[in-house]
Amino acid sequence: MRRIGLLIPKTNLTVEYELQYLLNKQIIKHEQYSFYIAKLDYKTSYKENKLQYLKELAEDSYQKIIDLQYLNVNYIAFFCTSSAIISDKITTANNPATSLIEEAKERKISKCLLITPYNEELGKKVKSELEKNDISVLKNINLNLLNTEDYFDFGINKLKKFIIENYRNSYENIIISCTNIPTIHFINELEKLLNTQIISSNSSLFNKILRENQAKGI
Repeated sequence: MRRIGLLIPKTNLTVEYELQYLLNKQIIKHEQYSFYIAKLDYKTSYKENKLQYLKELAEDSYQKIIDLQYLNVNYIAFFCTSSAIISDKITTANNPATSLIEEAKERKISKCLLITPYNEELGKKVKSELEKNDISVLKNINLNLLNTEDYFDFGINKLKKFIIENYRNSYENIIISCTNIPTIHFINELEKLLNTQIISSNSSLFNKILRENQAKGI
């Protein structure tokens, strides 16, 4: 059995929810994996200073990785897209910023509609990261959500309809950035409905976890 450590901001309501969905659908086999969750702490609130908040999450991950290593985990993943992008020294390459790029390249995504729940400042940083990796963002929609409950509610109750209303065939693909906005429950259905490819922070990072751990013989 592979032991997987998940580094998750303590304000995040979504990653465990998405993990439970994947286990319920048997996309992740519970008999093959056990998951150990470390909640990342911070001193500065997201509303007060977004960039400082994200840096503090990355800094706290150093100690949390030590804690997880004490449990002899086989693999550690960091679940915060924007923190991975803005931090100079991210603790692990197993993060959504990396996994989004990897999956986009694997699926030959070179154009997209980018949707984030961030403000314009953070949204531009995500856009820049994608375009640095030869993914052209034809339209960038930043929802500017502030509260963690709003992130979760929007993903569960509003995001699917929002995408249907705002997607155009010319965008070709959709990338959704943020681990705190639920997406996995509707991606397959929406891909078929819109005849497009959709990847999100959580879908790409969970795919990376499965791909890289199945390669270990699981």
